[in-house]
Amino acid sequence: MFLVVCATEFELQSLLDQDGADPDGWMRLVTGVGMVETAFNLTRFLEGQSAKGDSEIHAVLNFGVGGAYLGDGKENAALLDICLAEREVFGDMGICYPNRMEALAENLLHRSHYTLDSDLLNRAENLLQVNDFPVWLGNFVTVCGVSATASRGAMLMNQYDALCENMEGGAVARVCEAYNLPLLEMRAISNYVEDRDLGRWKLHEACDEAGRAAAILLKGLKNE
Repeated sequence: MFLVVCATEFELQSLLDQDGADPDGWMRLVTGVGMVETAFNLTRFLEGQSAKGDSEIHAVLNFGVGGAYLGDGKENAALLDICLAEREVFGDMGICYPNRMEALAENLLHRSHYTLDSDLLNRAENLLQVNDFPVWLGNFVTVCGVSATASRGAMLMNQYDALCENMEGGAVARVCEAYNLPLLEMRAISNYVEDRDLGRWKLHEACDEAGRAAAILLKGLKNE
């Protein structure tokens, strides 16, 4: 059984609203926004399942919305496109300079990046392509604070060769590794990482796309 993890009730509702979504076929957890709430609530949930002694969770799907990086001379994910994480990076956990991030000493962090489950990733990509979703695969950056300038977005994109950013994925990846749970992370693009302009965001539409994609993934991966 999949454990579906998202940051907000708003994102979860986008999945529950989908035709054919089977709420009895998976477990769900709304963690709250950001790394701290995500790590705390996901760990507490998994510990609770372990204490019951009857956990059926075999993998985790983390889904929601994200911001796409924009790079000159390269293709970028567009608004409402679906992105799948090959790797999660803690992007601003370190020493922040205007034009670069400098990592903390290795002995101060467990690790700064996590590679996600390749089997789930490949199966998810095929399912989404068959269902006509525009799909991008690449590195995701987890940030403590949403990037609000084009220059910061360009710096993070270039430093980590990254596709998009979010605020929870790295924490989910860290906890899943500790509990030996395969992780699939999917994001629908709600905005570009540029000088902040909420008038250009498509948050509601991106949540709807994420919910549609998540419903297809849960149904398809269960039946394979």
